[in-house]
Amino acid sequence: MSYANVLGKPLFLGAKRIKNRIVMPAMGTGLASAQGEVTPALLRYYEERARGGAGAIVVEIACVDSPEGKGSLTQLCIDRQELLPGLAELAETIKAYDCLAMIQLHHAGRQTSPLVTGRQPVAPSPKACRFMRAEPRQLSREEIAAIRNRFIQAAVIAEQAGFDGVELHAAHGYLLNQFLSPYTNLREDEYGGSLENRFRLLKEIMEGIKTYTSRLILGVRFNLADFVKGGIELEEGLEMARLIEESGADLLNASCGIYESGQTSIETGSFPEGWRMDMIRQAKGRVSIPVMGGGVVRRPEMAARFIEEGYIDLVWVGRGMLADPDWANKALRGQGEKIRPCITCNTCFASIIQGHHIRCAVNPVTGREERLLRPTETYSKTVLVAGGGPAGMQAALSLARAGSNVVLAEAGSFLGGQMTAAQKPPGKSAIARLQQYLITEVESSSIQVRLNTPVTSQLLAEIKPDVLVIAAGSKPFIPDYPGIKSIYSAAEILANDPGWENQQVIIVGGGSTGCEAADFLAEKNQVTIVEKTKVLAADMENMSRLELLARLKQKQVKILKMTVLEGADDTKVVLRSADRNETIELPYDHVLFAVGNRPVLPELDPDTLPDQVFVIGDAQQPRGFSQAFFEAQMLPYRLSRC
Repeated sequence: MSYANVLGKPLFLGAKRIKNRIVMPAMGTGLASAQGEVTPALLRYYEERARGGAGAIVVEIACVDSPEGKGSLTQLCIDRQELLPGLAELAETIKAYDCLAMIQLHHAGRQTSPLVTGRQPVAPSPKACRFMRAEPRQLSREEIAAIRNRFIQAAVIAEQAGFDGVELHAAHGYLLNQFLSPYTNLREDEYGGSLENRFRLLKEIMEGIKTYTSRLILGVRFNLADFVKGGIELEEGLEMARLIEESGADLLNASCGIYESGQTSIETGSFPEGWRMDMIRQAKGRVSIPVMGGGVVRRPEMAARFIEEGYIDLVWVGRGMLADPDWANKALRGQGEKIRPCITCNTCFASIIQGHHIRCAVNPVTGREERLLRPTETYSKTVLVAGGGPAGMQAALSLARAGSNVVLAEAGSFLGGQMTAAQKPPGKSAIARLQQYLITEVESSSIQVRLNTPVTSQLLAEIKPDVLVIAAGSKPFIPDYPGIKSIYSAAEILANDPGWENQQVIIVGGGSTGCEAADFLAEKNQVTIVEKTKVLAADMENMSRLELLARLKQKQVKILKMTVLEGADDTKVVLRSADRNETIELPYDHVLFAVGNRPVLPELDPDTLPDQVFVIGDAQQPRGFSQAFFEAQMLPYRLSRC
């Protein structure tokens, strides 16, 4: 059976029918107002995912008890009747596309900050989260009862708003998980100790929701394992699955990890596709209600396999739907190769942690739907795009879709630019899929591609474009150090693996590029990173950064912080430690520089330039994919204002 047929089968959740097996799970967006209200930006964000074919959407973590239970400054709330009109419009918007609308009920507990709530966090026990570092206040029995009633009241509001269901967030270290887990619940009363007692609050909430609502699907997202010492372990998690069904749930969403367990709750690119599925399959064997699961499921054929082989009944696709809102429609049409791939870079997570609206590195529209999906004027003129890297390809696609006649000129022999190097370090292979996706989109469009064609004044004279887009990228900066016998840029080595073994490699520059080059080479070589500051990989998203640093330590990469290169001869490099003011000499075979890039700008006769010239991506300023794609996506809007 084809993956499209498997994913397209309907299913009943309680008394309600879901049209297919693909669910968008709850993911925070930061798109609500500071008062927790639904905003136009939030509506448009969810409308695009509902239009994209998902069978159900579980709207992001909605706070049931603000401000005390909030996890972020602009978190959606569902704790006041005055929020009902906006919530009703949100449910209506999602359901208009034959998509079930559910909403996740959430209380952060100890996993928040006084900077967000304005008060001390609360928890089952006064044990601080090592990630948030704010010591919580232990809840009294009376306060527990009040929070229980808040969850039930939120479910009543959800039903009044027209939602098809609610999902209780009892996973990932938030308040309900804090009660369930022996790691965070140290109480000695009826809410602590045994599993029965730790489960009591969740059971009371579930029973209350069943009593006071009449038609809601009741889902529970829970941890099969916390992945911290003293926390929930798999066998206890499986028993919880049985108890959750026994207490009236219609749907299980099996997950794992808390803030303190790091990448097991927010995976990085090193995690294999569907890595949770063996655990989830065991949970499915303990219950008779539908089980939903996910975890770095990127390809529809993998999603279908997990369903067909009995691991899960429904698959959730989270970050994949940030990268491509049409993930479900493309999967159901059997067009998996047309899905814009998520590269698991965690830009989405990092933007929320910083208190910003959600962003996606590979999809510049995510979080900006209200602005960037408005109609633009048709621009039916000739555009020359200089450079076939990510910015250039996206610019060419954006302008071609706006009606332009686009010529894409690339000086090299292939499209992709620095994506070729970026995909080589461990955990970055998904960038190859993104590169191929962009190439395929370009090749199937009206864009005229010219490889081995640098942009020159002669080319401008030939094409006579109305608009020139310079997206020629950047080149690594290599300082001049006389005496070094073997010198490269880190990007050069990543792009063209020299196959070194048992070499002593000095990498100057401990940013993300330098650290990733070290990770790439350290498997077979002795690598030393020389970094002039106190922090390595400061430009990386934190989850990925922590994992990378752990790998460097495991591979015995030598790290010299607050150190600079002073010189070299044929056998050794001379380094100076700034904090200790001492000289260090190290033997070496090769020196790699990862100290930044310089924009590439073609030398053109001003008289041949068209009236409109735009410089985007690394050609403007060396940065990452996210900024390059955004600037490229903005071009039709900028042109319509010219």
